[in-house]
Formats: sequence, C-alpha cells, structure tokens
Amino acid sequence: MFLAFSVLFIACLFQGTMGICLKKFQPFSWESFWTLFSVVGVLIIPHVWSYIEVPHYLKYILKTPPETLFAGALSGFFWGITAILYGKAIVMIGVSMVTGISMGLSNLLGSLIPMVILNRYPSSKALALLLGGQVILLVGVIILSKAGVMRDRSLNDSQNEKQERGKKKSSTFVVGLILALASGAGAAAVNIGAAAANYPANLVIADGVKSSSASLLAWVVVFAGGFLANAGYALYQVIKNKTYFDYIKPGSSKAYCRVLFASFVWFSALAVYGKAATLLGDFGPVIGWVVFNGLSLIVANIWGFWDGEWKGFPKARNVSIFGNSVILVALFFVGLSNGL
Repeated sequence: MFLAFSVLFIACLFQGTMGICLKKFQPFSWESFWTLFSVVGVLIIPHVWSYIEVPHYLKYILKTPPETLFAGALSGFFWGITAILYGKAIVMIGVSMVTGISMGLSNLLGSLIPMVILNRYPSSKALALLLGGQVILLVGVIILSKAGVMRDRSLNDSQNEKQERGKKKSSTFVVGLILALASGAGAAAVNIGAAAANYPANLVIADGVKSSSASLLAWVVVFAGGFLANAGYALYQVIKNKTYFDYIKPGSSKAYCRVLFASFVWFSALAVYGKAATLLGDFGPVIGWVVFNGLSLIVANIWGFWDGEWKGFPKARNVSIFGNSVILVALFFVGLSNGL
C-alpha cells in the first residue's frame, strides 16, 4: 500500500504541474500549440509508452469488442472537447482556480461512476468514509473557488478603470468559470472511459503481463477519441486564423520544447496514475481518483503561488491556503477508507 500511494504521489506531481505547462506557450498561438500537443501528447506518446511496456499491445486492442472500443473512445472524445475548454479557462482565470473547480467536479463524477461500472462496492464503513471525504473535498474546492472570486473582485477594484472594461473583466471571469466546470465533467470522463475500456488490459494480464503495464492499453483506446476532438478543433483554428506561420516564428524553438515537455508531463500523470490504481486493488479507480485529484489540486495551487497568481491579494491567498488544508483533511479520510 505504501508503494501504491508513493506511485500515486508521483502521478499527482505530474498532474498538478500540467496547468502551468499549458499557461505559457508563446510565441505560438493557443491553437498552434494545442495542435502539436494533441499529436505528440494525446496520440504519439500513449502508443510509444504502450509499445515499450507491452510490445504487442495492438494485438489485444484488435481483439477487443467494437462496442467496448467505441465506449472508451467516445468518453475520450468528450474529454477532448472539455480539455480544450480547460486550456482556455486557465488563460482566463488562472491555474489555481481552474484546477480547483475542474478537479472538484472530476473527483466526484470520476470516482463514483466507475464504482457502478465495475460493480464493486466497498463495505458500508469504508463507503461512509469515502463519501465523507468526498463532501469535505468539495467543501475545500468551494473555499478555493471563493478565494478566486475574492481575488477577481480585488483586481477589479484596484484597477479602477472604465465601466466598460470592468464589464469585460467580469464577463471573462464568468466564462472562465463555466469552462472550468465543463472541463471537470470531461476530466471525469477519462477515468470513466478507462474503467469502461479495461477489456484489452484484462487480456494482457491473462497472458502474464503485469497489471501496472496493462493499464496503459485503456489510455490508448480512450485517447483515440480524445485526439480527434483536440486535433480537429485546434487545426481548424490554425487554418481559420492563419497561424500556421507560428511554427517558423523567431523563438519558436522554445515553444517546441514546451510542447514536448507539456506532452510528457500530461500523459505521465495518467500513465503513472493507472499503475497506482492497479496497485491500490479493486477500488483503485475509485479511491485512487479521489487522491489523484486532491493532491494534484494542491500541487497546482503551489505552482499558482509560485507564478504570482495570488501576489498582492493577501486575504484571497489566506482563504486559498485554508482551502488546501481542508483538502488535505479530506484525503486523510479517503486514505482511511482504502484501509478498511
């Protein structure tokens, strides 16, 4: 169990770092960055990683019933749409707040629905602790959202600019909030899709491959749909805005490095999470997803502090710190539930 949570902690470090990787992509435009990220991170890396650990992985995927592949890919397609919204929301209202809202909703949906799909339910005492941890975690997310609202209001008050600009700022905040909520539902779809598409993983395990490696195959299925949504939309924006010349702009070499780094960090989070979920046992996709979201949220907020998102807003910052403390308490209860 110590090994499982250690691996899960590494996954959380990757996931929590993802937001800051998506925030700065200049001199690329958002769409030129996202097109490359979709190709490298969502399509290529999952296949390469699967090939390294399970050389004949495609054989098992081809043996999977079409309806299972479709269900997993459809979940990934929905995630792909909301992943785009996640990236846009970060630009609008910042890493800390978007990650808090998105992961809160993702945590609730992404842990309970797989329980139904897998038809595995913990004991009544463990379930009570798990649900109690969920409630506390949602309270922590609400507190973090409140901190974001306080920061936004303070920013508007301190600027003291024209009324028109103030309306625009408020409108941007509301849109960013809505996009963050939508991205949370999509993030949950990733875990739901992986739970639904575990058929090829079971085939691999039956042939003697370690379950931690077999978990990679579910991601290949899910992100086939995710790639279509992400790459399709981003490429459309590149053509529409004629930003294909971004790829040869001066200083673009740094942006290429950011694409590679963001792609590796993003998929590493999910690949390592998949390994941790298998190590956690039957309720790995349930317990693991709660801890994965909660700890990742704290890591993301640390990056937000480091990037100056709360600089000059001491009251909002203190509320944010309190929210993170509440999340730690929630994770304690979730950890206890996994031990029962």
